[in-house]
Amino acid sequence: MERVHLITLSDRASRGEYRDESTPLLRDWLLGQGVRQVTADLMPDDPEALEADLRRVAAEGVPLVLTCGGTGFGPRDTTPEATRRAIEREAPGICELIRAKGGHPLAFASRAVCGITGRTVILNLSGRPAAALEQIQLAWPLLLHAVSVLRKEGDAGGPCT
Repeated sequence: MERVHLITLSDRASRGEYRDESTPLLRDWLLGQGVRQVTADLMPDDPEALEADLRRVAAEGVPLVLTCGGTGFGPRDTTPEATRRAIEREAPGICELIRAKGGHPLAFASRAVCGITGRTVILNLSGRPAAALEQIQLAWPLLLHAVSVLRKEGDAGGPCT
């Protein structure tokens, strides 16, 4: 995959109150998987700003966008709602897999969504660095397939696609 864009959402990290640990962890893992370029944004939990950023990055033609944070039950956890407004079609199976196979007892509490905007796949990940890494590792084969089909780079898949 040529490029992945990470968007980490955290009011406190965006104000410099603590260090964002998700972005470097995910960047290193993605580069280890052969991703050529990983770009990133750190922003507060602002649904309008997130929606605009998702639309901007998709318009740039980035194949895969990963968000980190804002998928829980907190009053400022609005990442899924902003993502739903930015996507054209949902891809619920990827998040269903993550929730079913996730090792944390609270995996099913995630409200994360996955979907498609143009030829870009967008996936919400947890704000907890270890959980976000586990989630991308679980979803990676599906994400590679989805991006390949959207980009018409490989076999369009079998009867289930």
